[in-house]
Amino acid sequence: MLIEDFYYVKKKESLEDGGFLYEVSLNTKHKVYQGHFPEKPITPGVCNIQMIKELAEDVLSKPLTLKTIDRCRLTAMVTPDGSPTLNVKIKVEDGEKLSAEIFFNQTTYMTLSGIVCDRL
Repeated sequence: MLIEDFYYVKKKESLEDGGFLYEVSLNTKHKVYQGHFPEKPITPGVCNIQMIKELAEDVLSKPLTLKTIDRCRLTAMVTPDGSPTLNVKIKVEDGEKLSAEIFFNQTTYMTLSGIVCDRL
């Protein structure tokens, strides 16, 4: 994990479409929130992207590089206090086509699609 102790996987389940659904818990006391921002912490988008890449590595059981991001939409702010638990849906097709969604209940926080490859 690039950012140690930033999140913890609470649950992982396989889906009928070949994807996986993770339930993750954010570490609300993590030092990243001291700088982004101490009075009203929000999760940096790059941390969400890193979490998606790491969960894709778990799906494929190998280290990966996020080669391209074809589409990335941040549709709501992830706040450690307001949304400490998240669902992350990960699907990798043909060993390289990544699609992901971070959501909880009725709120979608981020969608991403891109290409992954073996870590260079």
